[in-house]
Amino acid sequence: MKILKMSGLVAAIALLSACAQTPAEKAAEAKEHAQQLLETQITLANECDPQAATLMQQLPTANSLPAAQKIMFEKEYYAKINNPTFQACYNLAWKSYKEENQLKIARMQEWNEAQELDWDNGMFFNGPFGYW
Repeated sequence: MKILKMSGLVAAIALLSACAQTPAEKAAEAKEHAQQLLETQITLANECDPQAATLMQQLPTANSLPAAQKIMFEKEYYAKINNPTFQACYNLAWKSYKEENQLKIARMQEWNEAQELDWDNGMFFNGPFGYW
């Protein structure tokens, strides 16, 4: 009896460890998420100021610039980003983006609920022997 319990425990641990993400997979997932977020930020910034969006796109590679160019880049970047008009437009774009995604989620949930109701009310059991 102990052997059966022990083998079940070992099998469960093996299954859980096989499903766990490795640190490399976690890092790759985090990098992909960060890249998607940056792309979204660039797209929204492009609606407000294309030059600011270009600077945002160059931001990940800014650390490899020489010191003088890096200082110039940072000055130009902060001047564009801290512009009150850009900030207002960018915040409005983010708000609109979030509301649009929430609307999509609500529509998907509504559609899912409607599909579940179709199964419950017998729509797909039209035959004489389909619904008991």
